[in-house]
Amino acid sequence: MTIVRTPAPFAATVPEAFAPSVIFLNAAGHGLTPKSVAAAVEAAERQRVTGEFDSVAVDSAVHDCRVAFGGLTGFDARQIAIGAQVSALVGLVAESLPPGAKVIVPEGEFTSVLWPFLARRDLEVRTAPLSELAAAIRPGDAVVAAAVVQSADGGVLDVPAVVDAAHASGARVLLDVSQAAGWFPVRDTAADWIVSVGFKWLLGPKGTAFLAGTDAALDTLRPLAAGWYAGDDPWTSVYEPVLGLAADARRFDVSPVWSAWLGQVPALDLVQSLGIENIQRHNVALTNRLRTGLGLPESNSAIVSVEATPEALQRLSAAGIVGAIRAGRLRLACHLYNTEAEIDRTLDVLIG
Repeated sequence: MTIVRTPAPFAATVPEAFAPSVIFLNAAGHGLTPKSVAAAVEAAERQRVTGEFDSVAVDSAVHDCRVAFGGLTGFDARQIAIGAQVSALVGLVAESLPPGAKVIVPEGEFTSVLWPFLARRDLEVRTAPLSELAAAIRPGDAVVAAAVVQSADGGVLDVPAVVDAAHASGARVLLDVSQAAGWFPVRDTAADWIVSVGFKWLLGPKGTAFLAGTDAALDTLRPLAAGWYAGDDPWTSVYEPVLGLAADARRFDVSPVWSAWLGQVPALDLVQSLGIENIQRHNVALTNRLRTGLGLPESNSAIVSVEATPEALQRLSAAGIVGAIRAGRLRLACHLYNTEAEIDRTLDVLIG
């Protein structure tokens, strides 16, 4: 068996940032929480216990996260709205479409991308295989919506081909980067909108999500959950009888989950300090080491989906190896905190 040697660019940084008690191969489900993130969340909640918590100070953390997410995606901070769930942000796009609008998504797409469009019931939604998505786009389509990396099996979208084909046909593009941001380059995709959660590969707490968009694409959306935090100056307009929404993407904001956004700051700092290209190289090398050991061809993904017997799943659980079952198959995902030794141990257990 040919062993793929992986680079170790994080040897001096990553081990001290995490404290796993298991072999955690489930970044596609949720990221392993860095110690700095846990400390930030714990500090915020302790301050609430003592009455010393400053909710106004969370605004600075939210701003820092907008700037950092903009650095990852190529959007300005003013073009980025915050939320708590991707489906609600996709819903803004779905609700902006006229009756009968045509939407195309990949087959097997995660429901947080698909269902907001299906829930309209008056839209024409169709699917196409991921590898054929660009070719399946037709004149008259309004929106192409797709995850850059597919949740079930880690399939990677040909982003340039899809964006080019969509724009050539007059369609706008919505990309979900929840399974990509944090390890796969998603900067300057030319997409009209980008959405993402923060608790997977971006290593943040549950409760952070982003919507980024071009000015023209954002102008087509309506703030369906306009609340106090969507105000131009939220802390002075909380009792205004006249609508005073922010002029930029903040008009789509919902009130932030305080501790989640405070924890997202050090998570994004860690990702940025290591560099997306370095993380991608590390993750893909480890995943290909796993694929090679299982007799599978190499890929450009950090996720691998394989058939596994009940006995193999029991062995993984007994060995303290954490993956997930998705679409009836074992899904394993390698991230920056994983090592070659962990992959080799996983192979030993899987192969039996």
